[in-house]
Parts: sequence; C-alpha cells; structure tokens
Amino acid sequence: MIRGPEKTPYAGGLFLFDVKIPPTYPIQPPLCHYYSYCDDRLNPNLYEDGKVCLSLLGTWSGHGVELWSPNDSNLLQLLVSIQGG
Repeated sequence: MIRGPEKTPYAGGLFLFDVKIPPTYPIQPPLCHYYSYCDDRLNPNLYEDGKVCLSLLGTWSGHGVELWSPNDSNLLQLLVSIQGG
C-alpha cells in the first residue's frame, strides 16, 4: 500500500499494489498490479484493469535512467517512482 504524497491531489489516498519479484530479478523488473476501486482512472499511469504504466517496468516507452537496469534499479526506486507518478 502506498499513501498519496502530501500537497498533491492524491494526498491521504491509499493505493494498493501487488508486487511480484520474478526469479529473474534483478535482471528483469518486478511485476506490478494496481487494485483500482473506482470506475475512472485516477492517474494516467494507473489503469482500472490493474496495469501500472511506467518505463521502469517496461510497460511504457522510455530511455536511459527511465528504464530498468539490473545494476542500478531496485524495488525502492520502483516504489518511489509509483508514488511520484
């Protein structure tokens, strides 16, 4: 569960995620599923069907430091990216 950051439209909101660490971690990024409890998208990166759209996860285009790197990326970076997204 991630709490929405203060001084944002998401402040005080609680966002529920399942994060699965695959056997290929850290070569491959974790798998992430968002549990939506509403009919509308609250955020452009979080879909009602559970998709988390981030370049760090490989579910959105990106380049350089935006992409998962087995040497530089980690679970904390992913969670901070979700919270800031």
